Amino acid sequence: NGGEIFQEGRADGERWWSSTLDCLLPEYIDVAIGKKDLLRPQDAVGFYNMKLFIQRHSKLPYLFHQLLTHPSTNRRILLSTSLLGLLKTINTDLQTFEGPYLCGPQFTLADVYIYPIIELIVVVLSTYRNFWIPPSLTNLIGWYDAVSDRPSVRAAAADRSAESRNTYCFERMHRNEYLIEVYEPLARNEEAVFAQLNDEGGRPGVNVYRQHFEEDVDVRERSICERRSSCESCVIS
Repeated sequence: NGGEIFQEGRADGERWWSSTLDCLLPEYIDVAIGKKDLLRPQDAVGFYNMKLFIQRHSKLPYLFHQLLTHPSTNRRILLSTSLLGLLKTINTDLQTFEGPYLCGPQFTLADVYIYPIIELIVVVLSTYRNFWIPPSLTNLIGWYDAVSDRPSVRAAAADRSAESRNTYCFERMHRNEYLIEVYEPLARNEEAVFAQLNDEGGRPGVNVYRQHFEEDVDVRERSICERRSSCESCVIS
């Protein structure tokens, strides 16, 4: 609806809905962790700025998802321009207060809201869409490094555990490789293929979609090679 992607989730037995365009999830996290105002500035001005930053950056998840999944190259060019513009806005906002975070020295919901998407831009969009955060956005890069170095973030963004691999079909254990694997069907607009293959033959630690894709690529490459009269890299017997 209007470009929004709603995902149904459950927490403590209650159903909740999150949209890539709304800003409710950070506040849900703030309440769910059980420590009142841990991620909110105590002063009124700081709280206002936190809410303002979340609102200003609210299109970040939408732009990431659209750039990753949109089938039109021309549309992706426009989305890249819009995403770069928003990243420049965040870079400028980080100059408002003496950091290292958006609202100054305190880590707040404003940081929680954008960090996971910035991570996906760094890892996933650079892989599938050749989109990189420009080195000139020094404030954003410094902020990303500072947040990444927080103990809680290091724990949340650690490599997968054996329990995770024994639960889900994805194969890669290293964090970045895992994210690339998870988002591959979306980047190729093959979510339905992924779901069907893994419903039929997937199991924990075995990504049938990935195996199918690698086999398909191998068949196409061999088909091209076999049509040549000579081949510099191999000999077809």
